[in-house]
Amino acid sequence: MHGVLHRAFAQAMRWDWVLVNPVSPARPPRVPPADIRPPSPAQVAVLLEWTRLHKPPLFCFLRVAVSTGARRSQLLAIRWCDVDWEAGALAFTRGLVVGPKGLELRATKTHRTYRVELDPETLDALTEHRRRADERAQAELALDLGPEAFVFGRSADGGEPWLPNWTTKEFVAARRSAGVGRFRLHDLRHFMATQMLAAGVPIVTVSHRLSHARVSTTLNVYGHSVPGGDRKAAEVLAAILAARTDE
Repeated sequence: MHGVLHRAFAQAMRWDWVLVNPVSPARPPRVPPADIRPPSPAQVAVLLEWTRLHKPPLFCFLRVAVSTGARRSQLLAIRWCDVDWEAGALAFTRGLVVGPKGLELRATKTHRTYRVELDPETLDALTEHRRRADERAQAELALDLGPEAFVFGRSADGGEPWLPNWTTKEFVAARRSAGVGRFRLHDLRHFMATQMLAAGVPIVTVSHRLSHARVSTTLNVYGHSVPGGDRKAAEVLAAILAARTDE
């Protein structure tokens, strides 16, 4: 609200409608960062196994979400032409959101496209998901899926994507049925980031997979979530001092 009002009065000053910007002296309160509480690897593993057995399409969706860390809007917008089967990669070029007139395809949150590499298990999940989609298209419409069909489509021809709210409700229902505790669909994105950073994956690589505009954003959000970093720093400093003492 502060930002919108400040820019509005700044424009009014440029048009000579007002002499000063009355919002400039005001300072918005600091907003404390939200706590990041991603699910544990055990919780994610149980959820994936449950959906693999009971809801295969949702399993593929969640497997891609866990592997790539992509947002819900980006996952729902991918088409089969975005999957590079030979390179084992997936391109994110747009996002599916609910606008004033219904579903809309818009640019990604950072207004740029990017690709992420897929692990063999996630690629296998996509391959199986494509096989099921092809069988459905043949059985119901007697046609082959085109490259522009949505990967997660609710219609047999892949022309209509999953609805965002429906996807979240399916996730919540599966999470409850699997009995893995309470966490959000978006927390799978946090899970990917924190686990990769804890495993020593370079911050630049993690930032790219998250499609953050700046690496500093990744550090601000996830820097404190990496366990062991402070202890390692203390041990490194102790080793340096010990070496100097020996000299």
